[in-house]
Amino acid sequence: MTATRTSAISHLMKTAMLLLAAVMLALPTMRPAQAGMAEGNLLTPLGHKRAPLDFTLKEVMTGKPVRLSSLRGKVVIVNFWSIACPACRAEIGTIKDFWNKVKGMDVALLTVHVGGSAEKLRGFMQENGVTVPVLHDEGENVAKAWGVAHIPVTYILNPDGTLAFVAFGARNWQNPQLLQTIMSLVPTLQGNE
Repeated sequence: MTATRTSAISHLMKTAMLLLAAVMLALPTMRPAQAGMAEGNLLTPLGHKRAPLDFTLKEVMTGKPVRLSSLRGKVVIVNFWSIACPACRAEIGTIKDFWNKVKGMDVALLTVHVGGSAEKLRGFMQENGVTVPVLHDEGENVAKAWGVAHIPVTYILNPDGTLAFVAFGARNWQNPQLLQTIMSLVPTLQGNE
């Protein structure tokens, strides 16, 4: 009888551990997306025209605060990423090249690094020649408020401050279709079509 009871308890414990593991995986924690960059469905249109929560974060290299709502009138790209995420590190290189093409136009880029230390982030940026504006969400408060569960994720905002598109996972920002979609939102280009 003792062997049967021990076997039953062992089975219950294994079942409980499996259930606990399943629950932990289902919780909305921030996890890196799969490594690879999407080339097909680049941006998903958001049908609801709502403004996301405003935030102010400091730019990593300059320490200057940047407020999202101060960028109204521009197309704003908000990319949540982390150096701990391999797909994010791959994507940031293509974002850097994309930014060199659009800076100076009515486009703002906010790459929001989620978690980690500012020192490690600065080191990564210097080692990899990252020159795009990087904001640090050290406490992950902005990411949580925006409902970010997986990184990388990118939101594209219309010039009026409402959400236009979302991209879950890494993108190749050198894709001409991606550039064309974003540039179609730029107010100074809309009258010239």
